[in-house]
Amino acid sequence: MSEADDIRSTFVFHPPVDDAGAWQMTVEGFVHAPTAAFPEAFTKYRTSGLRGNSVVDFEVEVQPEMWVEGVASTTVENSAVVTVAGATAAEAAHFALWLRSGLAPRPDLIRFSSERALDSGDDSEWLIPAGGGFEEVRAAVAEHVGALDGE
Repeated sequence: MSEADDIRSTFVFHPPVDDAGAWQMTVEGFVHAPTAAFPEAFTKYRTSGLRGNSVVDFEVEVQPEMWVEGVASTTVENSAVVTVAGATAAEAAHFALWLRSGLAPRPDLIRFSSERALDSGDDSEWLIPAGGGFEEVRAAVAEHVGALDGE
């Protein structure tokens, strides 16, 4: 594992920009997905102070004693954005694996970025691998983080 594996960031998962509705996700649909997949999941609706739309705060245990928290929203109709806050590459990878198998209608529809990339002006899409297991997904997320740190 690299130093990038220890860096915490906020990760943004979304469908491909050129097919924003590919997940066909609503906030109401999302709220049931983590509670079905993760027995100890916490979800809560609230109104976003930024846009006034409904969002879902969540906290899930992606691995034993490995919790991630975030927010799911639809910035435009059926265009999902799922944010995981303060996560390592490994935590983000475990969550992305669940998105790939439990939420996205096809495994090739998950893109991601990070708050660190967006803050630096990098709005490129990074791909969560459509195949492979944890190590392949963790490596993709760690590569993204490492690219931002010049590794």
